[in-house]
Amino acid sequence: MMTEADKAVLDESYKNARMGREAINVMIGKVDDDDLALDLNRQACKFVQLEEKMEKRYQKEHMTPPEDKFMDKTMLWGGIQMNTLLNASTEHLADMMIQGNTKGITELMKVVKRNKSAQKEYCEMAEEIMDFEEKNIEKLKAYLR
Repeated sequence: MMTEADKAVLDESYKNARMGREAINVMIGKVDDDDLALDLNRQACKFVQLEEKMEKRYQKEHMTPPEDKFMDKTMLWGGIQMNTLLNASTEHLADMMIQGNTKGITELMKVVKRNKSAQKEYCEMAEEIMDFEEKNIEKLKAYLR
C-alpha cells in the first residue's frame, strides 16, 4: 500500500522527468549545434525511460500518474520562447537547460526531505533522477564559454 509520503515522492519524480523531457522537446527546435542536439536527445530518451519506469510503478499500485497541468505546459513553452527570443545561442540554451536541471534537483530534494517516511524504493527513484540531472549539468557545462 502506497502512503502519502510515497505518493508525494513518486509524483514529484514523475513530474520532474516529464518536465525535463518536455523542456527538451520545446528547446530542441532552437538548437543549431549538432553536439548539443545529440546530448539533449540522449537526455530526452533517458527522461522517457525514467517516466516509463515510474508509470509501471503507478500501474502496479493501480494508480494513474499525475496529469499535466495545462498552465505548467503553457508556462514552460512561453518561458522558453521568451528566453530565446533575443538569444538562441548554444551557450544560452545550455545555460537554460542547466538552470532547469538545477531547479528539478532542488524541487525533488525538497519533496524527498519533507517525506522522510517514504519507502526506500521511491527515494531511490528520486535519487536516480537527481543523479541523472547532475550528470546533465556536467555535460552542459561544456557548452558554456
